[in-house]
Amino acid sequence: MHVSAETLTNNEGDLSHLEEGPHVSAETSRRLCCDAGVSVLSEDEHGNALNIGRKTRIIPPAMRRALKARDQGCRFPACTHKHYIDGHHIEHWSRGGETSLANLVQLCRRHHRLVHEGDFDCRKNAQGQIEFRNPEGRLIPRTGELPPIPPSLDLTERMRNRYEDLFIDANTCVTHYDGSPMDWNLAVGALFQ
Repeated sequence: MHVSAETLTNNEGDLSHLEEGPHVSAETSRRLCCDAGVSVLSEDEHGNALNIGRKTRIIPPAMRRALKARDQGCRFPACTHKHYIDGHHIEHWSRGGETSLANLVQLCRRHHRLVHEGDFDCRKNAQGQIEFRNPEGRLIPRTGELPPIPPSLDLTERMRNRYEDLFIDANTCVTHYDGSPMDWNLAVGALFQ
């Protein structure tokens, strides 16, 4: 994925794009890069390469095992998911966060998406404990039933309004190497392997 460093650090309205592909939001880029290897390429205003930085480290296997042993599943309040878990940088690496056990927390895919794209917040408090806040900034209690998300904060509708200008159309999935239509059977089949 080609994402400019400027896009990762700018405001939520910025877009980045998949190399030779469609645009994605900066928050989606941050979520995808949260637990991935990234090579930073600096470009000038004409797209000429200025500098290729070193590869940002993904969570090493030993640290991932320690994180799994410590968290034992998603740490979002009241979540019991133990499978399909991501390692989340509490302070994102693009903002100076380290890939260290102290700066990592396990989140299931749903809650990882909510933290990156749903305006939920995950941070450490003054005592060093991880806490989560809803989009209105209210603390989500660690135990017990989660308060319902008001209909005005429906994630699907908010994302639709936020990204409606992405111009996704019939040509979005047209391959760029020869212009042939997308092979949906191959794409869906690859997802199930």
